[in-house]
Amino acid sequence: MNYKTEYKELLNVIIEDLRVRINYTPNRENDILCFMEQYLKAETDKRPGLLKEIQKCIEGKKYKNPFQAYYHYSEKEIEELSNILNDYIKNMHIEKEKSMVISNVIVNINEMHDRSYGQLIDGWRSERLIDFLILVAKEVSFPFAFNTIQEQKRW
Repeated sequence: MNYKTEYKELLNVIIEDLRVRINYTPNRENDILCFMEQYLKAETDKRPGLLKEIQKCIEGKKYKNPFQAYYHYSEKEIEELSNILNDYIKNMHIEKEKSMVISNVIVNINEMHDRSYGQLIDGWRSERLIDFLILVAKEVSFPFAFNTIQEQKRW
């Protein structure tokens, strides 16, 4: 398999994994537990709304996604990351300052990761993201990607 095929596949795997994490499938038992946890931790003025959602869930009526409160990134951030990574591929092929391209992409990913309260790049995604960045760098014969990534990443 050539580098391009490998890194394109890795990019798809990373992006699809991010999407899976924010897709919600209702499960009344889990949802009730989630609502109850939120109720116990909620401020007094938020509790009546949570009780209504718990009641809807118990009665089998349509209710809000209880896990939405725990999502710290959305489809918007996934698209932004996808664009950053696709720009990285393009820029590594056209720019002379490869180390600057890698540094810029790491800074952008660090910022996104911070905005998502550390939820965007977990350990599994981090490994694949590093592999992706290195494969693109290998394709353009840039051997210093790993060191640059390790020095600058916060995920």
